[in-house]
Amino acid sequence: MTDRTAAGKDLLSVRDLDVTYRRTVRRGGAVHAVRGVDLTVRRGETVGLVGESGSGKSTIGSAVLGLVPSTGGQVEFDGTDITHSSRAERRLLARRMQVVFQDPYGSMNPAHTVGDTLAEALRHNLGLPADEIEKRVLRALDDVGLPPGAARRYPAAFSGGQRQRIAIARALVMEPDFIVCDEAVSALDLSVQAQVLNLLARLKSTRGLSYLFISHDLSVVRYLSDTIVVLYAGRVVERGPAAEIADHPAHPYTRALLAAAPVPDPVIQRHRQMERRRALAAAPAAGRVSQGCAFAPRCPFAQETCWTTRPELTDHGGVAVACHRYDQIAAEAA
Repeated sequence: MTDRTAAGKDLLSVRDLDVTYRRTVRRGGAVHAVRGVDLTVRRGETVGLVGESGSGKSTIGSAVLGLVPSTGGQVEFDGTDITHSSRAERRLLARRMQVVFQDPYGSMNPAHTVGDTLAEALRHNLGLPADEIEKRVLRALDDVGLPPGAARRYPAAFSGGQRQRIAIARALVMEPDFIVCDEAVSALDLSVQAQVLNLLARLKSTRGLSYLFISHDLSVVRYLSDTIVVLYAGRVVERGPAAEIADHPAHPYTRALLAAAPVPDPVIQRHRQMERRRALAAAPAAGRVSQGCAFAPRCPFAQETCWTTRPELTDHGGVAVACHRYDQIAAEAA
């Protein structure tokens, strides 16, 4: 039985992770999706992984789950190296490690009832008796706010938000310790997003779960996360406590992510739009290839050293930032 009382101990540890995708013969070359990424998820903690499309965040989640092979580095789960686990070992890991994807309907068989969908993994991975399977299915449905009768209905009978609750229930039936949420709320409207985020927060408390929460929306990540890791072009550019990262972003890319997020206050929204326009106007001309910081072609603060030398991720009072001009930007912000 897993000890879920050991709050604060490392559950997932990713060290120097590299993932490279090979292009087709016609296109040639390779795509370095993730480069030298470190992150840690402690028991009972939510780590938010944020970045725009193509930043490598979903690739990291897939590498942790074993859905894509890593080309370098190490992934440890509860002290065990799972970087190159076999298919049989991954089936055992599925008892403790689950995933919730962006599109729940795409991963459900429309010809199967919800009850059959939730029971499938229990039959194949755990071999539980029918009465125990039914008990777990009904408990999971109850935990996500769906009635017992939902088990007899088909996926098409539910709304998008309800289907995402079913996807969460499917993860819960395995009684995992850790769940990867890959853009789990990005396809939902704002009111349903809030409901699902509240549900995930409640389950974290009641079931002692840990999350790797992946999203392109910094405000969504900030709501659920204890720690935020910001990715750009496959590298970590900023990492620290969620409140600090979201309220006082230090890296120019994190500031750009925050400025791009819509807010209901028209004054704040207008200010953010002005900041974005100023940043775009001050950014260097496109076309030059940076041998140093990947963000240099888009950064309004870039200097020559940014183009020639890659900045290291350096700790600044609890927040790690990869930026040559951190001190000047922090002074200007102050």
